[in-house]
Amino acid sequence: MSTSILPIPTTLLCGFLGSGKTTRINTLIASGELTNALFLVNDFGRINIDAELIESQEDHILRLTNGCACCGIAGNLSAQLRDIRRWPTPPSHLIFEASGIARPRPLMQLLDAARGFRLESAETLVDASAFTRHYKDTAIKDIVVSQIREVAHLRINRINWLTDAQREQVLQSIAALNPTAGRTLEKAEKPPSASTADSATRGSGTLVTESVEFASVIDLAALEALLSEAATTLVRAKGLVQANDHSGRYHVIQLAGGRLTWTVTRAHQSRALVVIGYPGKDMDHLIASLRAL
Repeated sequence: MSTSILPIPTTLLCGFLGSGKTTRINTLIASGELTNALFLVNDFGRINIDAELIESQEDHILRLTNGCACCGIAGNLSAQLRDIRRWPTPPSHLIFEASGIARPRPLMQLLDAARGFRLESAETLVDASAFTRHYKDTAIKDIVVSQIREVAHLRINRINWLTDAQREQVLQSIAALNPTAGRTLEKAEKPPSASTADSATRGSGTLVTESVEFASVIDLAALEALLSEAATTLVRAKGLVQANDHSGRYHVIQLAGGRLTWTVTRAHQSRALVVIGYPGKDMDHLIASLRAL
């Protein structure tokens, strides 16, 4: 049988916003485990920041930027999969990084039924340092729980950021949600620059996303102040910005689990920030302030 008609093994990576999915992909790339792999990246927002941060040496990234693949663009995803199968040289492996608000089951069903593909594995990354905060937030709890319950393997990240007591409590809570799942515990180095915004849990409500593009360099301290002040409004923020200092370096700005971080990066395709949070006057004020930077 020709290898060209063999089903393409597919890996589904799920996890809430900021759980470490893109870092997981970069780890796989650096380890050499993936060759001739195609990375299909679905970001929640008009600007696909995650695709720009994947450190692939080849131009093998497809971007889906119209929303969550498990609902709004399932048809588009199906079309993308059909197109991939018609490539003269199909990839040896497909890695699908789901949106941070995607539920695994619909995606697993779609990938499992897709002609010419074989769903090899599906895992959810769980940010242990943010689990309790997310679990108590009624606006996002249902998504977080489904991401844990609906997969066979959980990769629990940043476990070393917790005290012994916190670690035990988080692991017990996760095990109660999915007692049969395999578990991998992973440590993570804290970024070189970080500040903690101990944001309070919000009540119920829908999430909205806004994208802000920066035409020029910006003041990192001013940006940090705005995001820290809006910590109770934001669930997630991620972007690429260029500092207005003498270096002019690009930085990855992230806010996840109430923690704000920024690191220097080689990526420089855009200067933009995607923010996800609760609608209202606070969000409107934040967006206006960001656009005024």
